[in-house]
Amino acid sequence: MLDTNVLLDLYSIPESARNLALDALEFLQDRLFVPHQVLREFWRNRQSAIAEAPVQTQPLDGVREELLAVVNSLRPDRERTEELDEIRSQIDKTLADLKAQIDVARGTPLDVKRILGDNSLDPVLKRLESILEGRIGASFGSDEETMVQKGLKRFETKVPPGYMDGKDKKDQIPEHGTGDYLLWEQALRFVEGQPEPRNFVLVTNDNKEDWRSVVTQPKKQVLGVRPELVSEALERTGAQFMLLDPRDFYRLMNGIRSVDADSSRSLSSALETVSENRTRDAGEWTSAAYHQLLADLRRDGYATQADVIALAAATGGLARRAEIYEIAGYADDRSLRRFSMPAQRATIALIDSGALQGEVPFPLEAVYEGPGKTVGYEVPDEFVRFAAADQASETTQHTWIEAARQVAGDEPERVWTVDELVASIAATELRDISSAQTPEATLRRDLRLRGGELFEQIGSGFRIRMLS
Repeated sequence: MLDTNVLLDLYSIPESARNLALDALEFLQDRLFVPHQVLREFWRNRQSAIAEAPVQTQPLDGVREELLAVVNSLRPDRERTEELDEIRSQIDKTLADLKAQIDVARGTPLDVKRILGDNSLDPVLKRLESILEGRIGASFGSDEETMVQKGLKRFETKVPPGYMDGKDKKDQIPEHGTGDYLLWEQALRFVEGQPEPRNFVLVTNDNKEDWRSVVTQPKKQVLGVRPELVSEALERTGAQFMLLDPRDFYRLMNGIRSVDADSSRSLSSALETVSENRTRDAGEWTSAAYHQLLADLRRDGYATQADVIALAAATGGLARRAEIYEIAGYADDRSLRRFSMPAQRATIALIDSGALQGEVPFPLEAVYEGPGKTVGYEVPDEFVRFAAADQASETTQHTWIEAARQVAGDEPERVWTVDELVASIAATELRDISSAQTPEATLRRDLRLRGGELFEQIGSGFRIRMLS
């Protein structure tokens, strides 16, 4: 049996993963059952699911900007103009080829505007109509109002399933929040009419406590199906009942169908992304919590992680691998495995202390390029906003680049280290760095990304360019 969320999630995953999921449902077609309430909720929420389908981002855009920044920072030389143009052209060509390969692997994105305007153009709907033909259960008909009242009565004593929706959906017509109960009753009636063996599975990503057992201490954990539901199913139908998460369901089906491991993992990964996006709406970082996180990490001996978070926040949300190694002073062969763990522990401590409310994204999320290859770490979008606000508050001072230019201009032949520049900036009071959290990392970033016209990099140091 399929819950509504299983069908709607088909709109949120790439075409290749979606086709794998639909193939699995088609394989089970003769054993599928969809309660009538599921179909009603599918049509009620289908348009919003399509409209909110994630837009496929292009991960190579940031790579292109990084590569061009390196090229643009090379020392100007009139005789090398054609050579630099050739490098830029080669970058664009290589990335265009990679983009085409990624697009092929992802498949064709949904044409949201056309699908919303014409149901016949909906590829998901077209497959589902074929797969679910003859597999939809009957409605309650004239008995529906009686069943709704029975569901509301169960909710008074928190008899599962569905009571968690009773308040939020009480004005929804005609169910008044009893949708999950109606689904459950339709499922039991269908099973009652089947020959032995009658055991059945409901595939759903609903993790609320009116379907699953949930413990909150020492931390929140979602366990298996509520025992009351198992008992009711056994008493009413003589059948064993279980819940299955969609990721586990498709993994099981792909094993039965001998789907290759890479394809199976791609579907699991796509569904995992959908699940993460759904749960991340529960909480949000605050500016105070962000700054407390950085302070706590430095206090506990994890200044490198704090510097990387601050750097990523100040540069659009991503700290690349090379920047991390430079900040940390790591050897090239060192792994970044478990690099984010101190920040995760600090986040959990902030939640436990009440400084953060609800579930929030972790401060450092690894970005991979190929199996196990970490290309950098992302930070939450809120961090980028907080860093921008911090920068705006410093507008009355010289920028780091301006201050470095004034310092280096006094000794134009000297190759300066970043530490030496920061020390001289502080000594000449061109910037107040007493409250700066990562002055060296910030100046190093600015020199690399925005200082190409004023400074040339020589080894690990920088020398001011002599302007003619």
